[in-house]
Amino acid sequence: MTRPALVRLWPAIALVFLASAWTPPAVSAQERARRTVLAIHWGPDDYPTAAVVNASIQRALRSDPNIQIDYFVEYLASDAFAADAVSLALANYIREKYRGRHVDVVIAIADPALRFVLDHRDELFPDVPIVYSGVAVLEDDRRGAARGLTAVLRGVAYAETLKAALVLHPSTDQVFVVAGSADRQVVNSVKAELRDLSKRIRLTFLDETTVPRLIDAVRAVPPRSLILYIFFSEAGSARDDNEQIARLVVSSASVPVYGTNERYVGTGVVGGVLRGTSETGVRVGELAREILHGARADDLPIENARLVPTFDWRQLRRWGIDESRLPLGSDIRFRSPTAWESYKAYIIGTIIVVSAQLLLIAGLFAQRARRRRAEETIKDREATLRTSYERSRLLAGRLINAEEATRADIARDLHDGVCQDLFGVSMRVASLKSVSGQIQDAQTQRTLSILQDETRAVCDTLRRLSHDLHPTLLHLVGLASAVKAHCTEVEQRHGVQVRFSADGDFGDIRADIVVCLFRIAQESLRNAVVHGDAKRLEVSLARSGERIELVVTDDGRGFDVETVRRTSSGLGLVSMEERARGVGADVQIVSGARQGTTIRFRGPVDQGTISTS
Repeated sequence: MTRPALVRLWPAIALVFLASAWTPPAVSAQERARRTVLAIHWGPDDYPTAAVVNASIQRALRSDPNIQIDYFVEYLASDAFAADAVSLALANYIREKYRGRHVDVVIAIADPALRFVLDHRDELFPDVPIVYSGVAVLEDDRRGAARGLTAVLRGVAYAETLKAALVLHPSTDQVFVVAGSADRQVVNSVKAELRDLSKRIRLTFLDETTVPRLIDAVRAVPPRSLILYIFFSEAGSARDDNEQIARLVVSSASVPVYGTNERYVGTGVVGGVLRGTSETGVRVGELAREILHGARADDLPIENARLVPTFDWRQLRRWGIDESRLPLGSDIRFRSPTAWESYKAYIIGTIIVVSAQLLLIAGLFAQRARRRRAEETIKDREATLRTSYERSRLLAGRLINAEEATRADIARDLHDGVCQDLFGVSMRVASLKSVSGQIQDAQTQRTLSILQDETRAVCDTLRRLSHDLHPTLLHLVGLASAVKAHCTEVEQRHGVQVRFSADGDFGDIRADIVVCLFRIAQESLRNAVVHGDAKRLEVSLARSGERIELVVTDDGRGFDVETVRRTSSGLGLVSMEERARGVGADVQIVSGARQGTTIRFRGPVDQGTISTS
C-alpha cells in the first residue's frame, strides 16, 4: 500500500481504534433489572372491573423482588367515542408520552385493545411481546401481525351457567334470556351459544329496547321459569349500567335470576358459572412475568381462564337451594356464618364452664345438709349475740342518761352551793378589808387581798366546772349559741384559735339530740387541745331539712383511730359513737399521724322518742 493511500485511510483507522478502546459506562444490576409494562384497556378508567384487573396484574408482577417494574395503564375508551378517532388519538398520545422509554411487555385487555395494539404495533411496539386477555383468539393469529402473543381467554360461559341453573331447578318449563344490544351480531352470538340448549328447554329472548319495557316484560314472566341475565344496553346509551339493570331485574322478577358476569354476583342474582376477574388478572400478570424472565411469548400456550361456579349464599337460602346440589368446587359468597362458626370458642368455653359449675353444684348439694345444720347453730348464736348487743346498747343509753343526770346534780350543787359559799367568803374578806380603823397592818391587808383573789379564782374555776358538767346556756340560748360560747371559752382558756360557723335554723331540735351534739363538740375540742396539741380548730354546724351535721376539724398531731379505740384512751371516742347511735345518728372519725383530726356527726333533727329507761 502506498503512502498516500495510508494517509487517506488514517482517519478511518483512528476511528476504529477509538471505538475498540472505548467501553460504555457500567450499568447497575438494579437498572438492568428495571422493566416497563404497559397495559391498555378497551374501556374508560372508571370501568367497574378496571381497578380489580390492574391490582391483580401488579400483584403477580411484583411478587418477584428481583425485577423492578414500572407499570403504566392507558385507556382506549372505545365504547364512548368513534373507534378510529380514539385509536388515532391514543396512538399519538402514547408515541409522545413514551418517547425514549422501551416497553418490555404490552398487556391488552379485551378485543378492541388487542386490535389497537396490533394495528399500531410496528410504529409503537415493534417486536414487543403481547399478553392478551379477551374473549377469543385463534392459534393462526400468532403468525403475521399477531406474532409474539400469548393469551388468557375469557370466553363466554352462557351455556354453562344455564346448564347449572337447570340442574338446580329441574322443574323449569321456560327460560327468559336478557341479552339486549343495538349490535345484532352480539345478540346473534349469544343465540348461537345457547342453540344446543334450546332443544332441551324453551328459550325466550326479551328483545326490549328500553329499561322500563324490559322491567315490564320481567314482571310478566310466569312461574316455573328462570331468567338468564347476560347484558343489556339501552338504545342510544353509551354507559355500562349492567349492574344497576341487574338489580332492577332481580327486584322485579318473581322467579330466580342467574347472571353470566362476576359483577352481577351481589346484585340479587342466584349466581352463575364465571371466569373470575381477579384470578384472570393474576394469570395475565404471571405470563408477563415469565416473559420478563426471558420466555418467548410464542412458546407460552394460550389458555382459557378457569371457570368457577359462583353463587350468592343469601339467594340460595331465598330460593331453597340445597348447597349439596351445587357443582363441585363452587364459590359461595356472602355467607353468614352459623352460630357455631362465629362463636365456636365461646360455645366450647361455655360448655366447659357449665360442666365445671355442675360439678361444683353437685359438691354444694353434698354439703347442703351440713351447712343447714351449721346455719341453724349460727342463727342461734347470732340471736343470742343480738340480744346481748341490744341489751348493751340499752345499758349504754341508760348510763349516758344517768351520767347526764349526775352531771346536772353535781353542777347544780357546785353552782348553787359551793360557789355561793365561796362567793360569800370573798365578800366577807372584802368587807373586812374595808372596815376603817380595824386593820392597819399593810402585811395583813396584802394577805387579805391575796385571800380574796384566790377565793374568787376558786369560785370561777368551780363555775367553769359546773358549766362543763351541765351547760345552762344550752337551754337558755340554744345549740348554736351554746357551741359558739364554748368555742370562745376554749379559745380564751387554752390560747388557741377556734373558728365557728353555723348554717340553718336550730330552734326546734329535740333536746336529747341538742345535748348529744354539744357533748360531741365539747369532747372533740377537749381532745384536740389536750391530747392533739392543736393550735387551729374549726367547728361547723349545718342543718338541711330534717338532717343536721356537726364537723370539728383540728391541725393537731393526729392518731391511729383503730389503735386508740382498742385502748383505754379511746373511751372518749367510744362515748361519742354511743351517744350518736343513741339518737339514730353516726359519727365518722378521720385522723392520721401528723395529719390532724376530723370528727363528723350526721343525724336526724327529730328521730323520734328513744326510750332508755
